[in-house]
Amino acid sequence: MLDQEWLQFDPIWTEKEFNKGGARDDLGIETLGESILADLLPGINNQTRRARYYSFWAWVLNGFIQDTDAKPHTQSKFWEWLRGREDTFILAYLSHNCQTGLAGTEQALPVWEQGTKKVYPITWKSLLSVDGGSYQLYYRGPLQEMNIIVRTEDSPHDNLSRTIGVSLAEAYGVSVSQSRYVKQYFKATELARVDIEEFAQTGCVCQVGQNETERRLLIEAFFRYDSPDAFAIKRLASLCLFLDVINQSKGCTLSEFDFRSAMYYWSFGNNCQYKPKGNLLQPAERWRIFQLRQYFVFFIETFWSLFLNRIQDESLSAEEYIEWLCGNIDLNHLSSDWGIDFSGKNVFQLSMKEFYMAIQNAIPTQAWRNGSDALSCKINEQTLMYTIRSARSNPEVNQMAGSALIALATLYWRCLPWKASSGWNYVSDSYSSGRLPIDSHLRQVEQAFVENISLLEWLQKLHQNDLWLQHRKVALDKLINRRQEVFKFEQILDEPDNPISDLKPKFRGLGTDVPKMNAPRFPSALNILIDLSVIVANNGGYQLMPDGKRLLEKFSTYTVPQWKEPQDAKVTEYS
Repeated sequence: MLDQEWLQFDPIWTEKEFNKGGARDDLGIETLGESILADLLPGINNQTRRARYYSFWAWVLNGFIQDTDAKPHTQSKFWEWLRGREDTFILAYLSHNCQTGLAGTEQALPVWEQGTKKVYPITWKSLLSVDGGSYQLYYRGPLQEMNIIVRTEDSPHDNLSRTIGVSLAEAYGVSVSQSRYVKQYFKATELARVDIEEFAQTGCVCQVGQNETERRLLIEAFFRYDSPDAFAIKRLASLCLFLDVINQSKGCTLSEFDFRSAMYYWSFGNNCQYKPKGNLLQPAERWRIFQLRQYFVFFIETFWSLFLNRIQDESLSAEEYIEWLCGNIDLNHLSSDWGIDFSGKNVFQLSMKEFYMAIQNAIPTQAWRNGSDALSCKINEQTLMYTIRSARSNPEVNQMAGSALIALATLYWRCLPWKASSGWNYVSDSYSSGRLPIDSHLRQVEQAFVENISLLEWLQKLHQNDLWLQHRKVALDKLINRRQEVFKFEQILDEPDNPISDLKPKFRGLGTDVPKMNAPRFPSALNILIDLSVIVANNGGYQLMPDGKRLLEKFSTYTVPQWKEPQDAKVTEYS
């Protein structure tokens, strides 16, 4: 019997008091992926997809610092001051029609009017949610992690670092110095189309290759072999890992999911193994744990998605839902699809340990190890993930819950040898802070083995602890701290006239969800490396350019430099 006391004492509102809030992460478990990515790849996130933004924003900040007419010299003034420069940058991008993607184009398109006007205002907000455009929303943190800008309490605004920030600002400045915009109209509030088009020839986001000095400085900013700074060390290791994966792929297709697969299985499809060694072994292990967490979240959210879908049509008690779920998971069907021997038992007869052992026995020993055997085996996390994705629009129990159950078992057996590897702290109880740590999940599996609980009991515990209570915790936290209503289900009383001891709360759906994985940041990194001619896209894969080969070779003998006292990190304030 499920413990439902928590259902009976939640508040029931007589009228709506809180705003309806959006909640992409209903279980509060995806955000941990962002924390891991921030540690793996500081300075690059899912929005920072272009290399030249880093030198452009250094140039803009430098211009503000040197502008004696910008009063007061504060951060809020900078938000206003940068608008004309960013607007010009975006309009130049649209005029150049390079189709490479740029923040702020949604607001710019109605202004640009397909280039049909002779004069354009450059005083509009590029992003409505903030005053400081993409600098404030997307790039400020990464610029600081890259040591391009410096933020200190004793300065009223951001500053540039001397060693990196000033050099990048000056390099971009050289690129655009001869444009009429810079020479004549730098403080204008509107700009002629011909001047925008001229600025695009040297200032567009796609023109970094026009200035070799700027390109070299950007490469050095991302690949800092000379720095003991923790951000620089971690970023360098991850970027060189990407280069090594590309180098060993030998032209294999490397879509986002191919890249995820290479990091998790250390294999390119069914034929070629990825073999990290030396300095690359530790970052490869760390990214493998990140992808482990991604798969885990996806499979847990599969159960969540199926549950929400089911209670849209009919309100069910906890027992009724679990009974429906187990009654529709057909082990004979799964056995036929995946080649697993469940000894002719159904969900109500099979123990959880028997289920996990059946999965282990169905997979050849070599397929549990890193390499192509894992992917050539029919049963693996990637194939199961694809099976679930194909059923998201029309959820079917065996495709969804059945595949997720098998996947959690394969994940369990596969990751046990990884506990001593680098990066395991990412899935520990302390790092996860209550967001369903894998370490805790593994212990629960082992305890279930010891207690020999049934598969039915295991599904009950998983739903109550990892779905219903977890969502309730997240939703109540947002209700209290953000005054937002984000519940995806509510509890209603089946027979309100009965005494309280006989009440049977039921789940009623308030919204749906689909299983997801965090965007992994490395697509942004790969795009940046393409911008800098470190790699080149090639028929669905990538290839190292001479600079890519040089950087990767240098990492093979890399040692972390000793710490030295940094130079004065600020640009002199102009009064």
